[in-house]
Amino acid sequence: MYEPDSEQDENRGRTRTTKGDERRRALVQAAYHLIAEKGFEQLRTRDVAARAGVNIATLHYYFASKEDLIRGVVDYLLHQFRTAPTPSTGMDDSTPLSQVRTMFLMTHARFQAAPEMFTVMSELVLRSSRDASMRLALQWLDNQWHAYLTSVITDGVQQGMFRADLDPARTATTLIMLIKGFFYHQITSPGAIDSEYILNNIEHLLLP
Repeated sequence: MYEPDSEQDENRGRTRTTKGDERRRALVQAAYHLIAEKGFEQLRTRDVAARAGVNIATLHYYFASKEDLIRGVVDYLLHQFRTAPTPSTGMDDSTPLSQVRTMFLMTHARFQAAPEMFTVMSELVLRSSRDASMRLALQWLDNQWHAYLTSVITDGVQQGMFRADLDPARTATTLIMLIKGFFYHQITSPGAIDSEYILNNIEHLLLP
């Protein structure tokens, strides 16, 4: 079938873009898994290229430096946290309490399905003390989480479902610290803490 030159050029451009996006994604995923396996200190661009099935020149075509590649991993991880599917919990989200429960169970399901997400996140947190752009990205994720929980807790207090003396913003911070601690502890001591016990304590903190 004949296509005008402009259409042929456009189609070729789309094909190149799609292949380029796929190759970039493959490199980021390779780096992501190597960080989970070996940590940042052992991350080598040649290993990333080999894992992705390309040569080092191809890697540097898409990522000029190792830092650029790491920023790609940060973006990928943030996307994973934003888009990971919610598990079937047998509950709706019609009340503030069920929203908190779903949030906790969703995070727990993420950990069980992909524990490397939390391993890589731990590596990013450590590196963020020396990397301002990474620190800002992680702060953005925390701020989104905090804003969501603050809104849910505010609704719960106003509806009389949660304790009237709760400060929504401070309580949101407390919940985030508790949940982070639980999942980071799971990395070093899998199964040491009962998730249902933690969830019950969260509810005890919130309910009158």
